[in-house]
Amino acid sequence: MRILVIGGSVFVGHHLVQSALDRGHEVTVFNRGQTDPDAFPAVEKIRGDRNGDLSGLKGRGWDATLDVCGYVPGQVSSLLNTLGQGAGHYTFISTVSVYRAGAPSGYGEDALLVAPSYDDVLTMEQYGSLKVGCELTARELIGDRLLIVRPGYVVGPRDPTHRFTYWVERCAAGGPMIGPSAEQPIQAIDGRDLAGFVIGLVEREVVGVFHATAPDPALAFTEFLGQIAEGTGTELPEVNWTEANDLLPLAEAADDWSLMTAGLGRARAAGLSWRPLCDTARDTLAWVSDARARGTYQQRAGVGMTPDQEREALARHVDHDR
Repeated sequence: MRILVIGGSVFVGHHLVQSALDRGHEVTVFNRGQTDPDAFPAVEKIRGDRNGDLSGLKGRGWDATLDVCGYVPGQVSSLLNTLGQGAGHYTFISTVSVYRAGAPSGYGEDALLVAPSYDDVLTMEQYGSLKVGCELTARELIGDRLLIVRPGYVVGPRDPTHRFTYWVERCAAGGPMIGPSAEQPIQAIDGRDLAGFVIGLVEREVVGVFHATAPDPALAFTEFLGQIAEGTGTELPEVNWTEANDLLPLAEAADDWSLMTAGLGRARAAGLSWRPLCDTARDTLAWVSDARARGTYQQRAGVGMTPDQEREALARHVDHDR
């Protein structure tokens, strides 16, 4: 197949390109060329900006288009209006954040969505609403050629957010640590497994809506950290369990726990599978360790506790327990 990937240089986009190439497809990437421009030297690269310059896509056509970086509806409409029939089968990577809080455990793809937003500016407060707006825009413009994939947290090698990587490095470092609620459910999918699932659906020209996360049922956070520790070859450090706060990546307030319990029956029937979390943790540690050694890892500011912040939190925790 001739596959166009919008993005294709960072994390999920990179894994999508690699998976498509591994399966023998002809891939074109469209991006600004600012991140890892030398990746995939044999792949056709069209330089442009989906927020302004889409001229490189005009008059071209592909069997399938994968849109991994659509965050506001205007980005989706401008892309699809430019491509027209040339988009072929269109895949929009959405999120489980489109669902209303309080969804029942094991909710399906037909659960109630938040109200759509059609704003032009991405804010995290409207992240889910904007993705709903993107989905509806795509449905209006592409019709019956639309595949929507709704991941939960995406983790693993090449993850630029530092959210999962924080816990991998923290477990590997050992010593007493701070964690959120031990009972918090959590689902997360390796970016490579997400990519393989998506490319498999595209090859069969599957349409519809599918969750893409793991596992089912969800892990409790204590199990999540235990599997990470196993993957890093360490014993799980002493964890002082607290509650969600902005310094603990992947921690969710109790009102949002239900979003981490997505049902995967439809996705598994369509071919979704996932590797053990310990394998993802092992590979993530190897990747980040190498990147740090080469000076190429750019840790996102404000994600995770600094050693000083953790020492202060541990001291408060001890005082509270006295």
